[in-house]
Amino acid sequence: MKHHWSKLSLTLTCAIALGATTAPIVDATPLSSESLSSQRTTQRVQPQLVRYETTTEDGSRAPVTATLYDTPDAKGLVAFAPGTRGLGDHCAPSNSPAVLRTAHQKSVNIDYERGIVRKLVDAGYRVIVTDYVGLGTPGTHTYLNRVDQGHAVIDAARYAAHDGEKIAFWGYSQGGGASAAAELVADYAPELNVVAAFVGAPPADPLAVLEQATSKRISAVAGFAAVSFASTYPDFREALYAELNEEGVDTLEALSNACMAEAPRVAPKPFTEYTKSGESLAELAQANATLRARLDQNKLGRVPTSMPTLVLTNPADDLVPSPQVTQLARDYCSVGAPVEYRAVAMQGVRPEAPFANVDGSAHTLPLYLESSNAITWLDERFDPDAAAFTATCPIPDTPPIQSDHLILQYTNETIGAIFLGILGVLSAVGMGAWMVGTGLMR
Repeated sequence: MKHHWSKLSLTLTCAIALGATTAPIVDATPLSSESLSSQRTTQRVQPQLVRYETTTEDGSRAPVTATLYDTPDAKGLVAFAPGTRGLGDHCAPSNSPAVLRTAHQKSVNIDYERGIVRKLVDAGYRVIVTDYVGLGTPGTHTYLNRVDQGHAVIDAARYAAHDGEKIAFWGYSQGGGASAAAELVADYAPELNVVAAFVGAPPADPLAVLEQATSKRISAVAGFAAVSFASTYPDFREALYAELNEEGVDTLEALSNACMAEAPRVAPKPFTEYTKSGESLAELAQANATLRARLDQNKLGRVPTSMPTLVLTNPADDLVPSPQVTQLARDYCSVGAPVEYRAVAMQGVRPEAPFANVDGSAHTLPLYLESSNAITWLDERFDPDAAAFTATCPIPDTPPIQSDHLILQYTNETIGAIFLGILGVLSAVGMGAWMVGTGLMR
């Protein structure tokens, strides 16, 4: 029974949601005992809050916070790029001492990848989880900025790695996009011994994501990207704000301090409702060279990765659509990157699966259901006696399905999917804030 509840706890944790030398440490302090009480099992390592510096796209230096899970006799280090948490400083992964935590103005910070991090630690890896630029530190979080995110992940590895230690990059969703680190590390930090990169459901082509996504949550995600790019590129801001109506301006302002859990409530309408012309952000970008150029500037796949790279997608993903992920794998093949491509099917998104067909679940389910397979793949890259890596290039026109999860069976995975649906619905209709107000969450 204890074993089953341990697996369920992990499922619930994971299934909610979306070249300069590193500066010396500013501080390294244990996270609060509150954080440890909800995740204590035998031989748990104590996470440490750390600070380091990174180089942003414009060449300036920026402070970044991170959480370091250190353990002796590890196989190596995983530099973990988290998925979308939001834009408010209180949304940073290191700023959540519990899996569910209320913060500024009853905003809810959900550390939904904590269980994945713990699985990596339990598998024998040291892990450092970056908060990225501007998330928990001064300035706007530079969401989906290829260089800022990639450098933040690389500098996290620089900060934590021992000399010669084997390193892997790991990211899903926004974190998959942050695996731009795999493209940048050869020039930015050639001294690092990076042996693998897991790139799950990456928003590799921001414009294609906006064009292809069907999830209702894409409006909030587009808003996050709009706030980020407007803060980084003055020409993007000028072009965008010329097209926004008053409600659109107010919505982006509200999103600038929102976490992902309440984002669908903050931006409940299609993006077309926030523009003067009634056009979506994708349509505006297609018609405006400045908007289009800045989105294209942050596209992945033009530079080869320098280590074996696993690219994962669900063909039914409605939030970070599979076609642009598959194109990323093809682009990597075309530039000579050592890439393995996996398409995984989540049968739990079928209508007959209770709660599992909730909007966005086709994107979030592989985060948990494929994590063990991804860790096995990582183990093989770290094992000097494992078979040599074999790339899957070229990617066929109709890629085969590598894994097919039968979530309709009554398993712990099913329970996790059901709770994902419940929590997804609650956040979508703004019930998260209600639960906070009634004391059901804190």
